[in-house]
Amino acid sequence: MHRVSVIVFEDEAKAEAGKTELLRLDGEGAVGIYGYVVIAKHADGAVVMREADGRGTLSHFTKSLLGRLSDSKCSIPGPAATKVGAQDSDKTETGEDFLIDVVEVMLPNRVAIVAETEEEWPTVLDRHMESVGGTVFRWTVSDVPHAIEM
Repeated sequence: MHRVSVIVFEDEAKAEAGKTELLRLDGEGAVGIYGYVVIAKHADGAVVMREADGRGTLSHFTKSLLGRLSDSKCSIPGPAATKVGAQDSDKTETGEDFLIDVVEVMLPNRVAIVAETEEEWPTVLDRHMESVGGTVFRWTVSDVPHAIEM
C-alpha cells in the first residue's frame, strides 16, 4: 500500500540512524521507498529540508503536508526549489487527524523523515524505527484524491 510516513526523532543523530535503517529495509525489500526528505524544525518554528533522496517527485499530498507542518515557513533548496508552504492545502487533502498527531510530536529542534513508501506490513517499519528512537505516523496516499504526481 502506498503511504506517506512521517518518522519523528528527538535529534539529528537518531534521525540519521533512522534513515540508515529505512534505506536498509528498502534494500532488503521489506519496505519500498518512492522518495523521502529529511526535515528539521528550528526553535522559531521554521521547517527546513536537510536532505532529499532525488528518487522522484513528491506527491502533492506530501508537499501539502510539508507546508502544513511548517506553517508556511518551509524552504526547500536545490532541484525542488519551491516554497512548499505555498502549496494549496485544505483539511481533506492532508487528513486533519494525521496532521494533528504529527504536529503534536514535531516540536522545535526535532528532525523527521517524510517518506513515500510501499509497505505490506506496517509493523516492520514501526518496529525498526522505534528501535532507533523514531515515532511513526502514516497516511494512505490512495485516500487522497489526485495525490500521486510521480
